[in-house]
Formats: sequence, structure tokens, C-alpha cells
Amino acid sequence: MDWQWTPPAIILLTTCGLSLGLAILLFRRREIRGVSTLAVLMVAIAYYTLVTAFEAAAVPLARKILFSKLEYVATGTVPVLFLLFALRFTGRTAWMTRWRAAALWILPPVSISLAATNELHRWVWTDFTPGPAGLNAVVYGHGPAFYVLIIAIYVYMLAGSVLLIGSAIRSPVVQRRQSIMVLLAATVPLVCAVLYAIGITPIPGLNLPPLSFAAAGAVLAVGVVPLRLFKLIPVAREQLIEGMSDGILVLDADRRIVDVNPAARKLLDLGRRIIGVDAADALPQWSRIEGSFDPQREVHLELTLSDDPLVHVDLRVAPLRRPSRALVGFLIAVRDISKRYLAETSLQNANERLQSHVREIERLQEELRDQAIRDALTGLFNRRYLDEVMPRILERAGSGDTPVSIVLFDIDHFKQVNDRRGHLAGDALLEKLGSLLARRTRPGDVACRYGGEEFLLVLPDAPLDTAMERAEALRRDVQAVAIAELAPDGPPTLSAGVAVFPRHGASQDQLVHAADGALYRAKAAGRDCVRSADNED
Repeated sequence: MDWQWTPPAIILLTTCGLSLGLAILLFRRREIRGVSTLAVLMVAIAYYTLVTAFEAAAVPLARKILFSKLEYVATGTVPVLFLLFALRFTGRTAWMTRWRAAALWILPPVSISLAATNELHRWVWTDFTPGPAGLNAVVYGHGPAFYVLIIAIYVYMLAGSVLLIGSAIRSPVVQRRQSIMVLLAATVPLVCAVLYAIGITPIPGLNLPPLSFAAAGAVLAVGVVPLRLFKLIPVAREQLIEGMSDGILVLDADRRIVDVNPAARKLLDLGRRIIGVDAADALPQWSRIEGSFDPQREVHLELTLSDDPLVHVDLRVAPLRRPSRALVGFLIAVRDISKRYLAETSLQNANERLQSHVREIERLQEELRDQAIRDALTGLFNRRYLDEVMPRILERAGSGDTPVSIVLFDIDHFKQVNDRRGHLAGDALLEKLGSLLARRTRPGDVACRYGGEEFLLVLPDAPLDTAMERAEALRRDVQAVAIAELAPDGPPTLSAGVAVFPRHGASQDQLVHAADGALYRAKAAGRDCVRSADNED
């Protein structure tokens, strides 16, 4: 598994969403001095927390290191934006010349370059130690460049804080309150950065700076935009949670519902007064999802909630934990994937129909091939099939120095049967003989109707004496065949000629010619007998 969405990773993702929500709100208030820069700062913080979330969720160490390197894009950018915000908020924009601005922006490319080339010098990270089991965390050993960057970040943050302190002293009461809130917010990432640098974190390996920047950004937004805290947060929740098309349902550790958004109410068919209600009583689908509450990992499943209209959802159940790892509840995210499910089902049905058509075509092709190589009346192979396989049989026999015998049968006085009893009787006799030959052949033998009343039996690995015995047995067996259409004339008789490869011929034509000569001698000897190509007249 390449990803493990632990509670810290989920919290970081949530923080990313909140930061973006704050950025949107701030852009709407960009007429206030410095707010547009603060909005860009919140976007940078959102990127910071997003990349950090991926780093926290990634399992392979190489992927964690990659996302850690991407974090340094924000590590250098966020302090610069904070200082720019402080300059613009305090009205010190005249100080910002082109060269000074260029000097301020040196930090991001330097931090990015150091992180990107860490394998060459080990100045940023010296080693990587696995964190506590089950947290999917890595404790980074820090090199000298890391502490240099921390000092640079402190310089930027302190410079911005000094500007805000001066503004707080000189400003009217309302703006002074804003400046003081901004100053207080600036101390959060400073303290968290120090704690992270010296290794003091609630969870070993937990990256505090991105979370602290997001918290600081929220306080900044409250201080700069003349909104109270308890007005800003509900607005953000309404935009990010209440307005989501995905359903969000939060349960406590006892499986009681503590929060739900409108999308979850609609998708899961929930009543209005369900806060505090046991999920087993509130959720109609409880019996189908109660086994998905795993305290150790996120569980993913798909459910069809309704067939008419179709409502098929993707449901994810993730445990929620405190930093102490104590379980506090579960987060259920529900997404309507009915259109995708319908498309996948239609595609699957179309594929099954196509496979059915392919099988039907293959069956018809097999039937056509079977019809092409078998005699319709007797069910035996026809002469076309014999001409196809006989060269291969002889080639294998020649390579292995083994014999191949052929037996050419002919029904004695078959024309008289047709003349006296009719063609139906003749056809019945041919069918009976074909059935007898099919039953008496071994796997690997080839029995075919050679033409008219003649039948040919190919016996690989059979010497002449074995072929003579087989032919004689078939001659006797045919006399025991009861054919109602021939009564009371009695059973038919067979004459047979036997030839063997390579003694009597090296090719199919030579063997058939030799067997035909032997058959001719059998008929000349009075019929109802077997002769080999060795027999003389």
C-alpha cells in the first residue's frame, strides 16, 4: 500500500480546505489594505498543508522525501509573503523597491535548491528515522542548512512582527486591535518552528509549521477583516462543509452522530433531528456498513442505496484520533458515483454482450469447420480432412521411425442394397458402419468416409499385423449390426485392404494405392475378407 491516510494527514487536508476557504473570503475583501497579500499567503499555506498531507500519507520513504522537498517551496515563500503583508498593512510600501523585493525573494529559490540537492550534500536532512508504529511518520535528522533556513525564516517573521508592533503602538484603537491580533498570530508559527527544530512535538515526526501557519492565517483573517471569530468560522464551514456535494458524517467513539452536512442527509436519507442519535438507529444502511468501522485504518466500500432512482455511493470510513492516539470517533465521507457506476455497468454489460457474441461466433466457426471436415451422413471425417492431416501423420512417423497402417473398407454389394431396398436403406447401412468405426477407433486414429461406400481407417503406431487384426475384428463386428431396413436379407459384409508406411509407400497416394490393390484382391477372393498389400494374387 503506497498511501496511509492517518489522522494527521486527514487533518492537514482539512486544514488545506479551510485555508483555501479563508483565501476566498479574503479575496472578496481585497479592498482592505494588505488583504490581497494575506489571501495569497493563505493560498501558499493551503499548498503547504496539502503537500505536507501527502507527505504524511505516503508510505514509501522516497515518496515522503519527494513531498518534503516540495514543502520547501512554501517554507521559503510563506515568510516572504508574511513580511510583504506586514509592509503593506502598515503602509511601508514605499520602502519596497525593485531591488529590495528581489532580495526578499532570494529565500524561496535558495531553500528549494538546498532541499532538491540534499542527496549531494546532506545539509538539510542528515538521516531519516521511522516514527512510532502505526503513525506512518518519519523523523528527519536536520543538517546545518536546515537551521540556517530556520534562522532566515525567523528574520523574516521578526521583521514583519516589528512592523506590526510599531503599527499597533501608533494606530487607532480598532486598527491597534487588528495589529495586536496579527502580532499574536505571528508568534504561533515561530514557537512551532522552534519546537519542531529542537524535536519537541506531540507526535514524533509531526510537521508542526504547516499547521501553525494555517492557525496563524485564520487569526490574521479575523484581525484584518472586521469580522468576529464566531462569524468567520461558520461562514467557512458553510462554504466548505455545508455546501459540499459530498456527504460528511461524523460519529463519536460510541457511534453517535455528532455532525452531518446536507449532502449526507440527502444521500443517506437521514432525518432532521439526528444529532446525538445512535447511528444504528439513524442510518437505514447501518447493517451494511457497521462492519467497516476499523479503529486502525480507513475502510472503503461501494453501496447501492436505491435502485429507482439509482443512487450508488462511494463510502469511506476513517478513524479520528487525538494526538495521544486515543480514538475519538469516525469520519464518514459519502460521494454519489451513480453516473460513473451506471457508465461502468453499461460498459460491463456491453462487454459481456460482446463476449457472448464472440463465443457465438467461435461456436459457429467451430461448427462450420466441423461441417467442412466431417461427412454429414456418417459423422466421420471426410476426405478433405484426411488430405489435411495425413501428411503430418506421415511426417511424424518418418521422424520417429514408427509405422502407420491404413485400412480401406468397402461394403460388399452396396449397389444391390440401394437397388433392392432403396437409398434410405443404403444410408442407414452407411450410418451404422460409420457409428461402428467411430466406436472402434483409438484416440489418435482417423476414421473417414473415403467416398461412396468406401471407408478409410488411419492407424498411427500400428504395425501391419496389428492393423490386420483390427480390420478383421471390424469385419466380424459389422456382421452383428442389426439394420431393420435390410431385413430379411441378413447383415452386410465388408472387404478390406491393408497397407503400412513405409513398407508399402512413402506418401499418402502410394499407401492408398497399395491398400486399394489389397482391397481389390480381397474382393477377387470372394469378398468378406481382409488382405494386405503383401498378399499376392
